Amino acid sequence: MTTFEIIGSIAVIKEKASKKTAKEILKNKNVKTVVKRSGKVRSSYRIKKVKHVIGEKTTETIHKENNYRFKIDLNKTYFSPRLQTERKRVINQAMKNDIVIDMFSGVGPYAIPIAKKALKVLAIDHNPKAVKYLLENIKLNKVKNIIAYEGDALEITKKLPIADKIIMNAPRQNNQKTLNTAIKKVKKGGIIYFYITDKRMNEINYKGLILLNKRKVTEYAPGKAHYCLELMKV
Repeated sequence: MTTFEIIGSIAVIKEKASKKTAKEILKNKNVKTVVKRSGKVRSSYRIKKVKHVIGEKTTETIHKENNYRFKIDLNKTYFSPRLQTERKRVINQAMKNDIVIDMFSGVGPYAIPIAKKALKVLAIDHNPKAVKYLLENIKLNKVKNIIAYEGDALEITKKLPIADKIIMNAPRQNNQKTLNTAIKKVKKGGIIYFYITDKRMNEINYKGLILLNKRKVTEYAPGKAHYCLELMKV
């Protein structure tokens, strides 16, 4: 049987997987829909479209992770269940007096659990549909100390208060410019979770920062990976 991932009640299979395989997966009591990826990511919203194969015709579901629920539409919003362990690691580092900026928040898998622990979370995304689902998920999880912003993360971040921690989970978008914006908005001794591709990682100037941790998060192609650099401002 082919490798697949489950997001809520939707199973996502590889593009070349057969319908016979999809029928077998649909026998799983937790799966109501089977879809397959349809090509490469072509949107700045990081969305890789899916096509219906079998089961209920929907791309919307509620995914449970770390005791939280996230409403998602696979064709409108970015979400990867493979990042659960990484998200939990970052969430566990949040402190009760933290002000946290989540610069590329998506539907809120970092922002919402962190808000349960921190003083305030400022969550940004330029995809209006992601912000719509973020607002729904804030209500779904009964969180009150999040402010959601729709628009350009760099421009919005410049106008926000100084933060204790900044999460930058957009490895293909991150570069020197995005990191410089974060450096100006994190306090001395504060932490930046800087997600970056392995190729671009060596092109960045990390002046004024100390590398506390370097973690391989996921492989997006053979021999190519995304990393999280945990950086402290000095």
